[in-house]
Amino acid sequence: MNSLLFFTLLANLFLASLAATPQGMVMDEKIRLGSTPPSCRNRCKECSPCAAVQVPTLPGAAPALPAGNYASYNMYSNYKPLGWKCQCGKLFFNP
Repeated sequence: MNSLLFFTLLANLFLASLAATPQGMVMDEKIRLGSTPPSCRNRCKECSPCAAVQVPTLPGAAPALPAGNYASYNMYSNYKPLGWKCQCGKLFFNP
């Protein structure tokens, strides 16, 4: 019984020290990065299985840029945002 209490206390101390270190903070931050998938329950009509997938968003029209701003636009031109859709087979549905 004493050994169980000792190991429980030891584990709690270890977890507390890990959370206080920069590595522990990075781990917490990595867990929260990105968005969570939506619930696709009853979103694919009669089709199953219905699963949440990430898909690229459709590109919009290129913005009209004033002279001299092309360099800053070019820095972000490789940005390809993703969004969530519900997929069943080859069909996609909004979540």
